[in-house]
Amino acid sequence: MLNDLFSGVLRKLISVFPEKDIYEVRLRLNRPVTVVTVNGAVKLKLDCGTLYIAQKSDIERVVGVASNYSVYSVMEELVNGFLKYDGGIRIGATGEGVCDKGKLTSIKNFSSLIVRVPHEVIGCGERIKNLIELNKVNNLLVISPPNCGKTTVLRDLARLFSYKTQTLIIDERGELAALSNGEPTLDVGECDVIANVPKTVAYENCIRSASPELIVTDEVFKECEINSLIDITRCGVKVFASLHADGILSIRNNKNFQGLLKCFDGIAVLSSKPSMGTLKSFEKVHNG
Repeated sequence: MLNDLFSGVLRKLISVFPEKDIYEVRLRLNRPVTVVTVNGAVKLKLDCGTLYIAQKSDIERVVGVASNYSVYSVMEELVNGFLKYDGGIRIGATGEGVCDKGKLTSIKNFSSLIVRVPHEVIGCGERIKNLIELNKVNNLLVISPPNCGKTTVLRDLARLFSYKTQTLIIDERGELAALSNGEPTLDVGECDVIANVPKTVAYENCIRSASPELIVTDEVFKECEINSLIDITRCGVKVFASLHADGILSIRNNKNFQGLLKCFDGIAVLSSKPSMGTLKSFEKVHNG
């Protein structure tokens, strides 16, 4: 599926790596192409030993295939920072922004793409699940810097809890369940899934329609999302979510994130060492 985004020599070079080992492919115009694998980052080289340099045609191919050759139809996604592709693949894009009255309306002349490949690690959430139950945690916040396995761990936790708890995944970015024609392409157990809908919209609608006991969602970012989470937990619905942060102190010291401590009573901190998804620490939060 990943190889469908590329063609020619670039496709051949990337196909050397098993797709299950690839985390990212980074294309920067007129600069070396980098593949980030389970074993680290590798700059692609031709048979003669010279680095493979990303061409405009390589970038246009990826955007074309991912958008079904209608970039205009996916411009809203691109403006929001990423483009979705089959199997939960997410493509971040940078280039020249076009603004209207201070609002970004489109992107042209793409300069780089970051193709992120989701990974399933069945069972990677077992240890955290045990800690949740041992510490009687209701609402869990999974935090780490980028590329430490937050989405992978959340997906497995959703799967594990779905067999005994009515669990709803709100998959705003399409990475947790990777729906295709309404069916998850990644293993999320018996979860209900709503995808490609802003969290603040999905929260209100899904509590009424799906009656979940547990909501699992991806990265919390905006203040309005934090306020929605606080309201949801007050209603008695449990929440597992993630946040970009380098540790618990960064939440306590950030006035924008402090509100999260009003509703999350468990925090799991992940690390990429020795491998992505490694549990660095787990803390029970006493928020009154």
